[in-house]
Amino acid sequence: MNRDQRTAVKVVSVIGALIWVVLGLRYGWPAWLWIGLVGLTIAGPWVVSWWLLGRVGRKDVPAAEVPVEQPALPQPSEQQVSGTPLRSAHPEYRFSFSGAVFWYVKPDAPGLPHANPAGLAVDMVLEQAGQIAAETSPEDGDLAQYRLNAVLGTPRSDPSGHVVAWASAVRLALPDADEERLRQLAAARKDEELWERQRAHERNKRTYFAEDVLQSPGSALVWWLARHEDGDLDEAVRQISNLRKLSAAAHDRQIPDSDAPNWIHPVHSFVVDGFEVGAEQHVFAAIERLATGDERAALGHRLAEALDSHGHRDLAQLVRDRFGDRQELPGSGAAVGE
Repeated sequence: MNRDQRTAVKVVSVIGALIWVVLGLRYGWPAWLWIGLVGLTIAGPWVVSWWLLGRVGRKDVPAAEVPVEQPALPQPSEQQVSGTPLRSAHPEYRFSFSGAVFWYVKPDAPGLPHANPAGLAVDMVLEQAGQIAAETSPEDGDLAQYRLNAVLGTPRSDPSGHVVAWASAVRLALPDADEERLRQLAAARKDEELWERQRAHERNKRTYFAEDVLQSPGSALVWWLARHEDGDLDEAVRQISNLRKLSAAAHDRQIPDSDAPNWIHPVHSFVVDGFEVGAEQHVFAAIERLATGDERAALGHRLAEALDSHGHRDLAQLVRDRFGDRQELPGSGAAVGE
């Protein structure tokens, strides 16, 4: 009983006792009567309150629960699996599966017991591992190994309901030769990709120069001015001749002869076929540069024969006239001695 409850009982007792005193004195009751009623009034609430609180405070003690004994699981057996090939996503590459298979026979297995429960457990584990390996690229064997350990580590019952099996310490690996081959293939793919990008870059550069920069001498000049913003116009004018040659060469066009640089040696500029007016001067300069005295006449004679054999009879005759060889070839003019 707490403090508030005790206070309430006291108040009720006192009020009841006062009522009996007033009634006894008012009606002239005998002293023993109203005194006895006062005593009962004071003691009664206390007795009743203690009795009620005792009933409310009591709690029924629940009956003790009888623990249900769980059937003990059978002790699992272990079967080691090593070097079992599993097909990967690439048909030419196979993983090597290894691990420990744990299993036990189910107590409530239906029908007759299996003749080889260990083989049944291993077959179930390998079937599940083979499904995962068949979806795995040979390069991702290490990643698939973690997945296999997570999936195969959960105990599972076989479809027939005879055994429960799981696996631990699973390893999935490729032969060393296949791993080396995959590294080489990966390196080759990277090199090929880099080479293709370089080729594409070179093709873009060729297209840029052929179809944009060197499309014409004018576009080449504009390109040169854009690359030399601080250059003077006089230098740009001096580059026009070279830019014309580059533009012609880029499009397989004939380079104008008037643009031939003056530093080319006469021998180098000598052309036998299709010579123009003034070509004899190049031939004369070549002979004079290469020989002197009697050797010059002999060289002129041999060169005249070579020109004549190629159909350049007029030029051959000019060489003979210039260097003292007076022999005339048949059909070229008057006979010798005329």
